[in-house]
Amino acid sequence: MSVLPLASRRYARQLPALAAAALLLCGCSLFGDRTERTQPSARPLPGEQASSQVVDPNLARPEPEVRKVQAQDYEVGGYVGLIAVDRKDGFAVYGARVAYQKTENFFVEAHYEFSSNVGYDELRDLVGLNEAQKYDYDSFGLSLGYKLAPGDIYLSRNYTLPFQIYAIGGGGYSSYEGDNFGSYHLGGGIKFMPRDWLSVRLELTDQMWSDKHLYHNAQFTFGLAALF
Repeated sequence: MSVLPLASRRYARQLPALAAAALLLCGCSLFGDRTERTQPSARPLPGEQASSQVVDPNLARPEPEVRKVQAQDYEVGGYVGLIAVDRKDGFAVYGARVAYQKTENFFVEAHYEFSSNVGYDELRDLVGLNEAQKYDYDSFGLSLGYKLAPGDIYLSRNYTLPFQIYAIGGGGYSSYEGDNFGSYHLGGGIKFMPRDWLSVRLELTDQMWSDKHLYHNAQFTFGLAALF
């Protein structure tokens, strides 16, 4: 028997095993290259700095400046508004007030106010039906006020407008239709402080008096006052 055919048959039997080993090596090299390509590069790009934190939690945040109002003891000013006397339409009312506020929450106040031609109706006067119904109203009273909720309105980054919500009530004497009688008032308002020496007040009160029955007279006023 010839030697060459025997060797050829031996290599032929080993050929499948060699082919399988070659395929296995090629597959490992391919998968190894793909894994290496899909991994992100840990090196920073040119011009960038490597950082382990995306956002710095210790960033300084600018705070708006809150203006502190200097304490003032006295407040003197005037006001204008509308009053509905004896369930009639609103009529112009004018007044002046003086307040003393020594404590942090309480203040006392004295006021005087008046209104002319209360109950006057121009249409009725034209036909001669209202001549005897022109009355003057005036009132003097003492009040005790309590500051409920101070706060600040942020108008801009560097300016705030302080304000105070308050309740007020008291008593005094009023004159209407030529009669004088005791009166009471109860209400509240809001006071703005655009300057340390200036206040702006919006106030809504119920002016009450008793003459056979209790009268409720709604009043709304706008006032300016100087503080010192």
